[in-house]
Amino acid sequence: MVHLAAMRTIRDPSAKDVFAIKRTISRTLRSRLKQRGVTLASLARETGTSRTAIRRVLDASNTSITLYTIVRTARSLGYQVRLSLEPSIERIERVEAPAEAVPLMRDLGEALDRLRAR
Repeated sequence: MVHLAAMRTIRDPSAKDVFAIKRTISRTLRSRLKQRGVTLASLARETGTSRTAIRRVLDASNTSITLYTIVRTARSLGYQVRLSLEPSIERIERVEAPAEAVPLMRDLGEALDRLRAR
């Protein structure tokens, strides 16, 4: 487990993503908890975990929680958790356009230039 303080200290480039994901999860679940009028104690009982674990899930700055706890808490509040991984672009290389595409690209550029700015 990587703690918040450790991530800030080592300047991990992934930290920004981790905090954004955790903030979204926490805000969404906290909102649903309020909406339903559910207490931490009743949610803890329903998920089979402790109030402390539920507080960690709802704390946007606490990244020391397991995916299992997040999923159980989300399911208890009527959400399904989906995780996706997308490849990141590390380097962009310049590629020459095929000769037959050049006139089309020029026409498209000119058409875009004629559009009014909104």
